Amino acid sequence: MTELDALIAIVRQAGELALSFYGRVVPSEKPDRSFVTEADKAVEDFLRSELGKHFPGVEVLGEEVEQGVEKSVAWVVDPIDGTANFVAGVPIWAVCVGLVEEGTPILGAVYYPAFGELYAAQQGKGAWLNGNPIRARTDDDIRRDDLLGLSTLSVKRMQVQLPCKVRSLGTAVACFTFVAKGSFIGGILTDNRVWDIAAGWVIAKEAGAEVVQLRTGEPMTKLPLTRESLPHLLVAPRQFIPRIREGVRF
Repeated sequence: MTELDALIAIVRQAGELALSFYGRVVPSEKPDRSFVTEADKAVEDFLRSELGKHFPGVEVLGEEVEQGVEKSVAWVVDPIDGTANFVAGVPIWAVCVGLVEEGTPILGAVYYPAFGELYAAQQGKGAWLNGNPIRARTDDDIRRDDLLGLSTLSVKRMQVQLPCKVRSLGTAVACFTFVAKGSFIGGILTDNRVWDIAAGWVIAKEAGAEVVQLRTGEPMTKLPLTRESLPHLLVAPRQFIPRIREGVRF
């Protein structure tokens, strides 16, 4: 079994565990007033345990456990990206796990259990949805019914002046996975953390998209293995990046 096969199996099991809580959780609030549930905690505990068994010695940086990492290689875990959706019974939420080495995500898996989509990628090998290869958009036309994804805070802080339609799905990783499969022309993310980004990053990159800083257009080449907030990011195929940046005001 390859590293990617092992990761896919672990993330799928974690998703099924999360699904067993879906529709029956009572949330509590974190200090920032965002939701957390017993499912978030149970899934992160499961991921930490299984990753530790299959990949001994590799540290884990997760959203729900206030614990840092000391080495330059670590698993980055978001047990349920889209907890507010999860609590409300909206099926757009995902289990996300990425392997970051020297600041670069090199392996990733994202599973949406409620509608059965599992994305995976390995640096230099490609990206897949349920085992089938995927690619981001290759044309250069932004049409009226094309979709641009925005994270929740991006919607609140930005104005989009483009001919396309805007979608905010309540989960950061959707900006990456839906760009990767060609459903979105791009995705804009604001005030996210490494666990929101790592797994989706390698999937989008391997599908032919790029990740840049929205303000400058400079490539985002490294992710910090810390809990700090990241700058405004844009994930999109290269040909769409200039037009999207020109059409966004904040």
